[in-house]
Amino acid sequence: MTLNRRNLLQLSAAGAVAAAAGGRFAWAATDAERAIAENAAAYFAGLGYKSVPPLDLITGDAFNSGLRFDESDSVSSDGPTMRLQTAARVEDIPERDRAGVLAAFDIIGLGHPEPEDDTILPAVLRFLIDERGLDPAKMLMVSTEEFRPHLDDLDGFDANRFLERPLAEARTMGDGSGYFAPSGHPAGPAIASVGLYYPVPGTEPGGDPIYPPPDHIEIAEIGIARDAAGYTAAGLGLQRLAMAEGNPVPDFDETRLNLLRLLEDESERTGKPLPDGYTQFASL
Repeated sequence: MTLNRRNLLQLSAAGAVAAAAGGRFAWAATDAERAIAENAAAYFAGLGYKSVPPLDLITGDAFNSGLRFDESDSVSSDGPTMRLQTAARVEDIPERDRAGVLAAFDIIGLGHPEPEDDTILPAVLRFLIDERGLDPAKMLMVSTEEFRPHLDDLDGFDANRFLERPLAEARTMGDGSGYFAPSGHPAGPAIASVGLYYPVPGTEPGGDPIYPPPDHIEIAEIGIARDAAGYTAAGLGLQRLAMAEGNPVPDFDETRLNLLRLLEDESERTGKPLPDGYTQFASL
């Protein structure tokens, strides 16, 4: 193969995905999912994001029954980073019949140590629209009054596609899409945020949106800096993005079986005991 610039970019992206994923996906990733991951690695590397390896899936914490909840890391970085993190949430078990809910899933996690940085959200939107071809007219942003000042900075985004939640409600729930602060999370995230939603393929959402917006899937969550004009982090759901693009994705049980295998492999490799979350998913 002739190593022209395009081939070098493809090889670099593949290497970045391998580094960011640690050779691991939430399941046997489809071609579409790998293409999205490689595209994200190349795109964000071009913006200065360094790929870092994923965190262990077994945390040893009581929170989330010992399973990795998200890509949050208590160790600060010295520059912008990208991590492809496999995660699982026991709170999703009762929601397993809802569109986009998987036992295990992958997050394209972006982190930036400078809270005054104002590039993460615009970069995520450009990636979704320019790179992945999503329709901005279909996107719905969900947050609180704290996000309204940012709307003016989003060129081409229809402010009518913004659903404002009550700030007190978002802070009480801590479930993101306004305020992300899961109770008991070992990394202690407590950040204002905005959720980015897209219609479930094959649906035509209508009427005034409510929270959570029906017939939508959340494809990204972006942290808003409290005392600055910028953004602190972002997480894009790999499988949900593939779903938004109209690609087939695994169902809950497919990812459940792979989650169990991933946990068994990690337990054997590291000597960590299988967490309570393993039993909760295995007993379904």
